[in-house]
This record gives sequence, C-alpha cells and structure tokens, in this order.
Amino acid sequence: MIPLKVTTTIVSFALIAVVFRLVRKNLLYTRYTLWWTFIIICSAVLGLYPRLSDWMAKMLGIAYPPALILLLACVFIFIKMLAMDIERSNQEIRLRRLTQRVAMLERMCGFDASCMEDEEE
Repeated sequence: MIPLKVTTTIVSFALIAVVFRLVRKNLLYTRYTLWWTFIIICSAVLGLYPRLSDWMAKMLGIAYPPALILLLACVFIFIKMLAMDIERSNQEIRLRRLTQRVAMLERMCGFDASCMEDEEE
C-alpha cells in the first residue's frame, strides 16, 4: 500500500502540472493560477503533515480536526465565489457601458455603417 505522504505529493504535482498546462493553452488566466497553486500547496502540506491539522485544531479549540479542514474548505470556497461574483459584476458593468457607447455611435451615424467607413479612409 502506498503511504499517504507519497500519494499527496504525487497528486499535488499532478494538479500543479494540470493548472500550468491549462494556463499554457489559454484555458485558465494567469491571475487564477496563484489561487489554484495556493490551494494545491495548502492541501499538499496538510497531506504531508497530517499532524499539522491536529495542532491547528487544538490551537483553535476545535475538538475534531477533520472539521477544521472542512471549515477551511468552506471558507476558501466562499472567498472564491465572492471574488467570482465581484468580477462578474464588473464585467456586466463594462459590457453595459460598451453596449451604450455602441448605441450612441450608431445613433450619431444614423444607424448606418457608412459613417464608420468614412472614418477609416
């Protein structure tokens, strides 16, 4: 049977390789790479040193150490969802403003694309 430390190390390196491959193929933005790398490193550290979660739970007064890991996972998920909602809100605001600008340009040109062709020449 493979020890837990070996398994978590292999899984962590595999996940980091997947994240960097996604970045290289432009399927994941580089600013999200830090987030995922941080999560992978945290899970690797907790996998390599399981007594660390016991110690942290004891310091925080949590009687059942796996409950601390679940709590941390829920907090990280909440933070990620909040960040995604903020980013989506910003994108919707920018899209609305862009749509309004295009509408104003079309109105100035009289809904005709010939106005745009004259500017290019």
